[in-house]
Amino acid sequence: MAGIIGNKKVNQKGYLLIESLVAFSILSLCMAIYIPFIVSMLKKVDAEKTAVEMYRIQYEQVQKIEQLQTTDNTWRTGGKVFTIEQITTTAQKGVRIKHEKEEISIEILSFQKVNP
Repeated sequence: MAGIIGNKKVNQKGYLLIESLVAFSILSLCMAIYIPFIVSMLKKVDAEKTAVEMYRIQYEQVQKIEQLQTTDNTWRTGGKVFTIEQITTTAQKGVRIKHEKEEISIEILSFQKVNP
């Protein structure tokens, strides 16, 4: 029986350590790629939420102008403060919404309905 081939034990003392280090390095590499991606996506989502909120405020203020009501000066929502300015020139009305460095504005030519 001593002459059977394949009966020798291979020295595997360091194999478990190397396998663990390889698995840890693969996991660390995946996390190093995943975390910055998620952070950038969360920043984009927050910027888009702010833009949507600005357009919603602008829509509501235009509705107030159409109904001949006064517009608001500031708007607080979601922990953010938006500044609202009403644009009035001789022939046009409009609304300008500001939040930090972002600004959107709209000018309305007329609210009059044309009768055919």
